[in-house]
Amino acid sequence: MPTISNVLSIPPWMPPSKLPRENKNFGVIFHSKVRTPTMQVKLDDVQDPFKLNNSGKIADHEFATSRYVCDEYVVRQNFLVRLYELDIHHKASLEALLNYTEETSVNLCKSSGLAVGGFGVPKEMSSRNLIWVIGRMQVVVNSYPSWGDIVHVETWCSALGKHTLTCSSRLTDPKTGKKLMRVDSDFLMINEKTRRLSRIPEEIKARGEPYVRNLDPLPIANKFENCRKLQKIDEDEAVHVQNGIRGTPESVRENCEPEAIILEYRRECGRENVLKSLSVASSGTPQEFHHLLVLENGTEVARARTLWRSKSIK
Repeated sequence: MPTISNVLSIPPWMPPSKLPRENKNFGVIFHSKVRTPTMQVKLDDVQDPFKLNNSGKIADHEFATSRYVCDEYVVRQNFLVRLYELDIHHKASLEALLNYTEETSVNLCKSSGLAVGGFGVPKEMSSRNLIWVIGRMQVVVNSYPSWGDIVHVETWCSALGKHTLTCSSRLTDPKTGKKLMRVDSDFLMINEKTRRLSRIPEEIKARGEPYVRNLDPLPIANKFENCRKLQKIDEDEAVHVQNGIRGTPESVRENCEPEAIILEYRRECGRENVLKSLSVASSGTPQEFHHLLVLENGTEVARARTLWRSKSIK
C-alpha cells in the first residue's frame, strides 16, 4: 500500500486522456508550472479620486501628499466621503462633516505655531496648566454630500477675545463651488486643575492675532429669529453634538435632516457617565426642537436648538 509521501511525490495517477472535459474545480493542482491569472480593477473616479497606475501606486501625488495647505492664514484641506460615513439617508453624516472641521482646526493650530507638544497646547499654556475646551457651536447646513464626493474645507480664526478663540469652517464642493456647510466654534481657555475659566495669556494672543480673519460672517440669527435666546454658557466642556440630537423623534430623523444647530456646553462629562438626551418640539416654529443632555441625577451637560427640513434627494 503506497504511503502518503509516495502519493504526493508523483503526478496525478489518472492519464490526461481519461480526465473529464467539464470545467470543474479539483482542489490542489500538482503541476508546478501552472500560473495563477492576475486581475486588475479600475476604480471609478466618483467613488475614489485616488487614481492607480499599472504598478498599483497612487498616481495623483498632489492629492495624496498635500494633506492640507495654509494660505493667507487659512487652512484648506480636501476630504473624501467614505462609505462608512453615510447616514440613513445615504448622505455624509453630520458627525463626519464635523470631524472634517475638527481636523482642519487642529491643522490651523499647527500652522500658526500653537500646537507644540499637544493638540493646540503650546508651552506657554502647558506651563500654566491651561487647556482649550469647546463652549459653543453653531452649524448651518445647505446640503449634504454623497458617497465618493470630495469636500473642500477652509478653516480660519475668526475672533480672539479675553477668554475665547473662535474657529470658523466653510465646506464647499470643489467642482461647483457650492457651499455645503458653515461651522463656527467658540473655544474657551480653562485651568486644567481648577477647571475654571482663565484669561488667554498675552503671548498666545500676540501669536494668534495675525491669524484673525472675518472672511464670512455666519448668518444664523435669521434661522431662529422667533426663538428665545439661550442662556449664558458655562466654561466646561461636555460631549459631542451628535449626542444632543439623539432624543429627536425617530420619525423626524428618518424623514428630515438637520438644517441649523446651536449647541452650548454647560458642564464637563466623564467617560463613564450615563447620559440622557431629552427633546421637545418648539411651539412657535415647525420642525424646531430644543434638546437637553443630562446626567442620571438630572445635572445639565449641554443644551441645543435644532431646525430640521425635509431630506434632499440628489
